[in-house]
Amino acid sequence: MAIGGLIKPDWRQAWFAPVAETGRAALADDHEAPVHRRLDRLLTQSRPSALLTAGRMQRPELGQGCRLRFVPQEDLPPGVAYETHIWETGCVPTRDNPHDFFNGLAWLSFPRIKTALNRLQAGALAAADVGAPVRGALRDAATLFDENGLVFACANDTLAAALRRFDWQTLFVSQRTATLMQTEACVVGHALMEKLCAPYKAITAHALIVPVDSHYFRAPLAERVDTLDRRASEWLENWPLFTPRDLAPLPVLGLPGWWPDNADAGFYQDTKVFRPGRMHRPADSGDE
Repeated sequence: MAIGGLIKPDWRQAWFAPVAETGRAALADDHEAPVHRRLDRLLTQSRPSALLTAGRMQRPELGQGCRLRFVPQEDLPPGVAYETHIWETGCVPTRDNPHDFFNGLAWLSFPRIKTALNRLQAGALAAADVGAPVRGALRDAATLFDENGLVFACANDTLAAALRRFDWQTLFVSQRTATLMQTEACVVGHALMEKLCAPYKAITAHALIVPVDSHYFRAPLAERVDTLDRRASEWLENWPLFTPRDLAPLPVLGLPGWWPDNADAGFYQDTKVFRPGRMHRPADSGDE
């Protein structure tokens, strides 16, 4: 089934692996149901952490936080910022379109990351005028990762360094087998998921590198997703200087196994997509 009559995700693709099971379930039946209702009914089937969002900034009396719910877009009060409304109520205003559908899947699959990002966004809004012409580095980074983020699990420091410095030949060609065996990319950003419904070579994610050890890759998918959700959210909660420079640009169709054409080393010679390196090195998202 297509979402809003616009797209039909191919859940078999590697980039949809963390959300595929939930996505299929959301679209399985009740074809007339709005997106918010499809997502909301899946909450009871999700991990317990998906049922709560922090919601403590304006309502500390809630203790554990507000119960997460998906509601119609019309429930967003006039003049209230989207991120603030989620933080204060736990209610995610949701339109009947692919963008908001994938946002819901991200909440269900990565609830800790989404809650941490919501806290950062709501906090930044509370500290500044919503209509201010300059958003600020923290809010820019949180929004960029929320929309276009990818968590890059990596058990090899050389590969992590190659990603940071745009060394595509090391990451994707000379160390290709190591990249296949010692890294895993999990798409978190909902706009990125939407773009990947109709993939094209230039799609570039913004990756947060999460160090893991070899045991990580032997765990089932659900356990790996939970590990990345926990570790990335802990980094977001504890790194006070989060900026867009902490995220490494990553042309996702270059990932081994993600696109048939990249089996040819010449695929990476396109410098409009696989651009030369930079000197700056973003912070890691923690230590193993």
